[in-house]
Amino acid sequence: MDLAVSDSDVLIHLSKINQLELLQNQFTKIYISNIIYNETVVQGITLQKKDAFILKEFIQTGLILIKKVETEKTIEIMERYHIHEGESSIIALAKEFKVNYCLTNEIKVRKIIRSEGFKVVGTLGIILKSYNLGQVDKKDCINLLKNIQSSSREFRFHPKLINKVIKEIERE
Repeated sequence: MDLAVSDSDVLIHLSKINQLELLQNQFTKIYISNIIYNETVVQGITLQKKDAFILKEFIQTGLILIKKVETEKTIEIMERYHIHEGESSIIALAKEFKVNYCLTNEIKVRKIIRSEGFKVVGTLGIILKSYNLGQVDKKDCINLLKNIQSSSREFRFHPKLINKVIKEIERE
């Protein structure tokens, strides 16, 4: 299995649909920066977000490890690519830990990460791979995707993209 770093969006999405365990069959370890932890858990708990409590509990399984990122590295990446601190921190961690994958849904960040030589997967890719691994059956997988699609305020995916993934699953 592979090592990964994660941005906040994928973790928040999987927490919202209560599917963080999908990560367990795909990755050996997932590193998140102290910045991402603060964004997802600390700030989320302050705002009483249910997904923040779910993620905090899941982190205790040991799959997700919180790592401090050097401020200088984060600033350098922020300035080079004009992205925010959390996104910069995952690129810094990816380089430091020589991971295989970066988990993010942000299109601009995905392009940057690929240009740095890393593979990228997002929420929908993790769900699709879970289906392909037999971790989620067809009916449950389609229901997860439709749940995401019907909650467009919480999940910012274009409906055509979700429909494309659903059609791919239905073909099998």
